[in-house]
Amino acid sequence: MMLGERLRVARARAQLSMADVAKECGCTAQAVMKWEHDRAMPDSRKLLKLCGLLDISLEWIMDPDPLDFHSTERAPQGRHAKYWAREAIAEMRELGLVIAPEGD
Repeated sequence: MMLGERLRVARARAQLSMADVAKECGCTAQAVMKWEHDRAMPDSRKLLKLCGLLDISLEWIMDPDPLDFHSTERAPQGRHAKYWAREAIAEMRELGLVIAPEGD
């Protein structure tokens, strides 16, 4: 099972500590540690809470395939990586931080 690895990656990306996650999920940091080491599994309510807290899909966190950090389709941020990159670039253009040729 890859849930532990995916949970660690998502928690790190969200810049949250185990204690932060535990507080939001109503459990202990030790429980979060067990989840991250694949020694225990969060119940369904906590799993849904984790998905919302870490901005990940249930499909992604439950995927049994190893993580692939080179593909935007399978990356920790899910299938929306290209969308968020385009949005960030558009926002930087609006702020004058990025200058791109017309039609780009």
